Parts: sequence; C-alpha cells; structure tokens
Amino acid sequence: MRRFISLLLFVSCFIPAVASAQFLIEEVIDATGDGVGNTLASPPGIAVDASGNVFVTGLVGSNAFKITPGGTITEIIDSTGDGSNSLQEAAGVAVDGLGNTYVVGQASNNVFKITPGGTITQIIDATGDGAGNILDQPFAVAADATGNVYVVGQTSQNAFEITSGGAVTEIIDATGDGGGQTLSVPIGIAVDGAGSVFVTGRLSDNVFEISSGGAITEILDSTGDGGGNTLSQPSGIIADGSGNVYVAGQASNNAFRIASGGAISQIIDGTGDGGASTLGDPTAVAFDSDGNVYIAASSTNNVFKVEPGGNITQIIDAAGDGAGNSLSNAFDLASTPAGVVYVTGLFSSNAFRIAPISRVPALGRAGLVLLLVLLTATVVVGVIGLRCADCSSNA
Repeated sequence: MRRFISLLLFVSCFIPAVASAQFLIEEVIDATGDGVGNTLASPPGIAVDASGNVFVTGLVGSNAFKITPGGTITEIIDSTGDGSNSLQEAAGVAVDGLGNTYVVGQASNNVFKITPGGTITQIIDATGDGAGNILDQPFAVAADATGNVYVVGQTSQNAFEITSGGAVTEIIDATGDGGGQTLSVPIGIAVDGAGSVFVTGRLSDNVFEISSGGAITEILDSTGDGGGNTLSQPSGIIADGSGNVYVAGQASNNAFRIASGGAISQIIDGTGDGGASTLGDPTAVAFDSDGNVYIAASSTNNVFKVEPGGNITQIIDAAGDGAGNSLSNAFDLASTPAGVVYVTGLFSSNAFRIAPISRVPALGRAGLVLLLVLLTATVVVGVIGLRCADCSSNA
C-alpha cells in the first residue's frame, strides 16, 4: 500500500506540472552556429519575418544566420561583407516586407542589405549621406514594409533614412528637436506603419518621434510618466500597429507605453512579476497582435510578458529551455503576431523560441495530450498492479 500512495503522490506532482505549462521553449541556435564551422558569438540582434524565418547576428564573429521554421541554419553574411566592403561587429538586424534582411556593422560603420536570393549590397557607410553628416558606430536598424531602412549612429549622434531607391538622408542629429531637447547616444530605432520613426537617446534619457514629413518631437524624457516613474538610459523601442510606442529604460529598470494620444504609462518596473522574478537592465521590447508586450532583461537573464490588462508573467529565465541550454544576458527580442517570441543570449551565445502552448502546431498539442494520456494509463496500470501485489501478499 505504501508503494501505491507513493506512486499517486508522484503523479499528482508531475501531471499538473505538464498540464499547466504555458510555453514551450526551444533553443534554435547555439555557439556552433550552422554546425559546419561558422560559429555564433555574442548575438546582439534578432529578427523574424512573416514566413517564420529567424535572423541572428554575431557581434564577435561579424556574421549573421538565417534559421528556417524547419530548423535549417545558414550563414547569410560574414566578415567579408559584400566582397568589397567588410562587415565588422554585426549588431542590429531587421527585415522588410519584401523579404530583404538588413545587418549593421557597428565597427565597420555600415549597413548591408541581403536579398532573399542572397545578393549582398552595402546601402550606407561611414560617409553617411555624403554631404558631411557621417555615420559612426551604428547599432540598431529598422525597416518598413516597402524597403525603407533606418539606422542610428551612436557616436555620430544621429539617424538616417535609406529609401528603397538608395537615397540617404539624415533625419535627426544631436540637436534633437532643435528646441533645446538634445539627442545623445541614440541606440534604439523603430518605424510604424504611418512612416513615423522613433529614436531613443541613451544618455539624453529621451525618445524622439520623426514624422514622415520630417517634424521632430520629443515624446518622452527623463521624467517618465510624470508620476515619479523616471526614465534612465532608454534602449530598445518598438511601435505597434495601433500607434502605441514601447520603450525599455535600461538603468531605470522599467518600460513605458506612449499611447497614440501621448499618454505615458509605466507597464513594468524592477519588481518584474511582483514575485520572485525581478527585472534588471531591460534592453529590448516586442509585441504581438493580441496587445501583449514582451521585455528582455539582460542582467536578470529573463523575459516578461505584459498583457493588456496588466498581468505580468516571466516566460523564460536563466535556465533557458530547462534541458541544459541556459540563457545568459537576454539582450534582443523579436516576436510574431501570434505571440511566438525569440530572444538572444548575448553571453550564452544562443537564441531561444518561446511559443505559447495555444500556438503550438496541432501535432505538438496532440503530443502533449498523448503524453498525459500515456502517463494516466501508466498510473492506472501501476495502481492495478500494486493493488494485486498487495492482495497477493495479504492472501
């Protein structure tokens, strides 16, 4: 009988843990890169396209990889760049609506375009717009649906637009809005569906909006929401399809929503989920079509999901996939409209896919159900066997 009780206790602990799992976590690339000698080291950038292909940059290896939905990994650019112009310290990565991928060379002061067919072209270099406005130490890049590209220059204190036709224009510089609100060390950039561009100033502790017509407005400063929740060292930024902008405050350990009407609200702070999972040094933000927002925290090695109603859940931590592949320095994020999230581990030199169980393909859901059925069947058979054994021993 004691064996019978022990088995029931084991099952009562195990089955609920499987059944209540909200996410499936999978490592999609590690330090071995493509597995044929092209390694991944210190990935600072990640993006996902409409077909589910994932793109990851390697800062130390000066390269970038494509991971297909089926798991095939290919190096799409290396330090040779386009063959004439080198790529050094691959940083930000973005994809447009036409299937093109864009990779930033932080130390080579340039950006490359990689077509779906694999053709590589340098679209901007250190000369910037060629009219005296240089590009120095670019980091983040964004692209719109029609192939216009936007990049920030950290040391040159500016941002550029590169149109699909190749025209390069400086859209903001250190003077910021020209009315006293300056821009210092821009590190994050995003573009919305209306053509407005958003830039974070890491050391000026602010965010600017540049309209499609060129008007520049400071939409967030160090006072944060004005209610005591300040903004310090803003980094990652994203704009959704409803006119909302989300920004991570790395040194203030928080993230803000700037609504389309201008209202500012803090959506998460250093307490993280309010329990044992805290938020430290957030560097990236992402969103899905249900209005959920995701924040990656580098020093606490985790990612949080913030629902529209305000509920906060940690969806991955330093344990990574729980199978020995850890996450260290969660740095950049990408997400699909369906809420599948990708995060890079800058120090663990890998990237993970975090998929809600409800979004797992039918076969995957069926597999989980089958596992529970098999576990239940095993328990029933075990219970019958143990009871029979007890009956025999008592005979």
